[in-house]
Amino acid sequence: MTNPSTDLEGYELAGRKIVMYPDLNFSGRLFGGQLMSWIDEALAMMAMARMGTKNIVTKKFGEIVFDAPGLLGDVVEIWCQSREEGTTSLSMDCRVVVSRGEPARLEQISSSSVVYVALDDEGRPCSWRKSD
Repeated sequence: MTNPSTDLEGYELAGRKIVMYPDLNFSGRLFGGQLMSWIDEALAMMAMARMGTKNIVTKKFGEIVFDAPGLLGDVVEIWCQSREEGTTSLSMDCRVVVSRGEPARLEQISSSSVVYVALDDEGRPCSWRKSD
């Protein structure tokens, strides 16, 4: 990893996806909305595990930066780390990378932050227990 933006120390692998034809936009690049969906799904699963509940919602997507395009056939890796743990919420940072070139090196294609909130049975924010 020669690019400092791909330093993943402190991050956990949250998920992988392969860019397929249905994921492309008119320009032949990974559609931004598709990538956001993949990020939300991968980070939500990590948040559920960390928060100890499946009853969570996405509260906020921070600024999402598209650093480079995702291309057909890329294996997209979504990495995350907890940034802030609130009483009812969990904020997570993510970096999205692909492996490119010969020799292969990681290239960051996107970064963002996402906030999740735990809900009670009535759909109101509630405290979450921290998993061990």
